[in-house]
Amino acid sequence: MKNRRDFIKKAGLGIAGVGLVGCGAPSINVEKSEDGYTSGAVVKGGRTIEKVTLKVTTPLFLPYHSLSTAAEKGGGAHYYKSESFEHNPFTIPASGMSGSPVIIDAKGKFVGFMTSLGFENSTFSFDGVETLTISVPEGQELFIDEKENGDEAWMQYNSIMMKRLNFKPYTSTPKFWGEVEYCTWVEQKIASKVRRGHFNLLTHDFVEKYLDKIIEFGYPKGKMTLDHGWGQFPDGSLNSGFGTWHADTKKFPDFRKTMDMIQNKGFTPGLWIAFPKIHHASSIAQKYPDMLGDWRVNKKIDKEKDERWLNPKADIFEYASEVINRFYSIGVRKFKIDMSYNTKSDMLHIHKELYRAAKAIDPTIEMEFHVPDIFFTKFTDVTRTNDVWLNDKYNWPARVKTHYKVTYKSSPGRCINLDHIGGNDSSEKALTEEKYLKHLAMFKGKTGYPLVSVLPHHISQKCVDETGDYLWDYAKGERKIISEFYKK
Repeated sequence: MKNRRDFIKKAGLGIAGVGLVGCGAPSINVEKSEDGYTSGAVVKGGRTIEKVTLKVTTPLFLPYHSLSTAAEKGGGAHYYKSESFEHNPFTIPASGMSGSPVIIDAKGKFVGFMTSLGFENSTFSFDGVETLTISVPEGQELFIDEKENGDEAWMQYNSIMMKRLNFKPYTSTPKFWGEVEYCTWVEQKIASKVRRGHFNLLTHDFVEKYLDKIIEFGYPKGKMTLDHGWGQFPDGSLNSGFGTWHADTKKFPDFRKTMDMIQNKGFTPGLWIAFPKIHHASSIAQKYPDMLGDWRVNKKIDKEKDERWLNPKADIFEYASEVINRFYSIGVRKFKIDMSYNTKSDMLHIHKELYRAAKAIDPTIEMEFHVPDIFFTKFTDVTRTNDVWLNDKYNWPARVKTHYKVTYKSSPGRCINLDHIGGNDSSEKALTEEKYLKHLAMFKGKTGYPLVSVLPHHISQKCVDETGDYLWDYAKGERKIISEFYKK
């Protein structure tokens, strides 16, 4: 045992205690990390589940843990834990925005899982005091750095993982990927006078007036994404729209003409699609019943009305190819994929098939997701920082910072969408001049392209002017949109 502990220490693991669940002699295998990154080490599981223990200092930063309580909403506190927990970062729900399966303690100690093989039994367990226990099943490996390197260790981990997962960072992208983006979502919400009315407000005329306002402001042209509300609702319920990816002909008599109008005004068409959800009354479920997966967990289920998750074992490639090509053929070049809130191990397969389908149609299609996980990154072009609510009940600036941190560090080599200037709350209390401008200022200098959703004239002329200054500074500048959080 003494020899083994000495070897672990030399490899960079400090004095981490290692125990074993099961019978027989300890079989844990510790190696120096790959490619000369000697500050960390790799731990490989044996045929039984190995237990690796580390002494850690709270709070622990858990980028994969995007689940929050009502009390935590808006502040990002759910990413930091000081109390006891046991998590499987591969099977935890992706929720709003779930990063890589790693943990960093308050002093910079770092540990991260390195393979999806054996994910079912790959867990982090914290005793609430100072001991983090990691279960390492056969086929799983860990990258551990106890030298309190923090970001340096995470960058090394990213570089090793990029090589293992066989993807390289983007060094250039199609020009339109780096352009400013405009999205109808919060503009729909601010125009609504009744609860959930914004889903029924998106029409051809709405889009045209939105674009004309941007042109009136003199803002730079870029992408124009139509958000939730452009599609049909077969049984009249909003949920039935999940899986019915056909334009509502009452709102858009000729969807091709809408796309043509967007292009004729100098913008690139984009479209929101919530592929990971499906409803039994949707057109896809009627055509392909095997696409119907599980219902949502952790809530009361109304099986007649509730949407379900897409079945990750179904032929998603064929489904996605059919839908994406339908809209690509009329001019859509960017797809905003939403609602990836299910178990991450299921979402990974769904993302992979969606991405493969799009790239088989045209490699320049921009595919945007909201799960910034190293295992998802190969199947992503753009990760959005995901919107926040500018609600003074919560520390919303902290959430803005945490969302950016998780995105930038968990999706190396990929583009970033700085989502929703002004946030997702369209109430007068949220959209004040002070808060809007504070939120806008937090994006300045960050890697990523800006996204305008609510048009700022609803707030003040100062907001219109300062938004324009920011957008033009970006458009005329370097347009740095790719995360460089890895070792070159």
